[in-house]
Amino acid sequence: MARVRADFESHPEVIARILDATSAPRWRGLRINRRRGDWTRTLVRLEEAGLAGEATTVAPWLRLVDEATARTVTRHELATTGHVVLQSVSSVLAGIALAPEPGERVLDLCAAPGGKSALLADLADGEIDLVANDRSRSRAHRMRGFLDLLGVRADVRTGPGERFDRRQDGGFDRVLVDAPCSGEGRFRGDDPETYASWTPKAARRLASTQKALLHAAIRLVRPGGIVVYSTCTLGGVENESVVRRALDRYGSGATGIELDPLPARLPPGVPLLGDDDSELASRSMRRWVTDPEDAGLGRALDGFFVARLRRRARAASASHEE
Repeated sequence: MARVRADFESHPEVIARILDATSAPRWRGLRINRRRGDWTRTLVRLEEAGLAGEATTVAPWLRLVDEATARTVTRHELATTGHVVLQSVSSVLAGIALAPEPGERVLDLCAAPGGKSALLADLADGEIDLVANDRSRSRAHRMRGFLDLLGVRADVRTGPGERFDRRQDGGFDRVLVDAPCSGEGRFRGDDPETYASWTPKAARRLASTQKALLHAAIRLVRPGGIVVYSTCTLGGVENESVVRRALDRYGSGATGIELDPLPARLPPGVPLLGDDDSELASRSMRRWVTDPEDAGLGRALDGFFVARLRRRARAASASHEE
């Protein structure tokens, strides 16, 4: 936790909020899967079973449930038939940030276990050409079964995302990079096992992989396309520094990348760091943590970072908020 504290030393109120979040009761996201029929009928069945939880301001098909309800949901027929799925609220927000549209070709570069890929298909009404990649063959195999359960069509591939097929360069409208990370956003003060393996060296090593993944996503997206980079960690070395290096390397030129505003419906987060704590960066990058004082969506937010980038079209045009 020492480096997280150091990163946020200029924001003492953020330090307090993060430390409080490590021991706060954590609510879960319950997503109603619209690939399995009329979601309102599924909601009625949840209500009849006493499992509907609470509504959210993000989307009508996203509910909040406490841990006890979440455990019951996993055993319910609606879960075993793919009508509902427990999903991190923060990861749902990353999918909303990507905002896929029907008819687009979309890549989830680090896709397993598949929850975000399934969400991306759902957000586009199932009408996207979805490629879900993961470096682990066994995880990709399990993901294929999970996507089938949820009624999601996807081309599941296996291989390191940073070396994804160069013949596909410029071939995707949108790319999601939910990068492997040190998991600081999921540390629990009452469970030393959640941070027992964390070291500054490990975080720096992960940052190297994260940079390679983001750079791969930039070459894979078409001019005018969108890349969303996200992690479930908090320190700047795995977040802002990764984005800033990509901007420094690929930001120039007619088809270079630039920060792009996040959708307005995403909730506010904790302050960003250093020079990136500007109006533009706060509209393009955001970090969330659980807010124990928030009786709404905030109590279900894992520590999470998201940034949205747009590759400029060949004919220069102003970026816009979707």
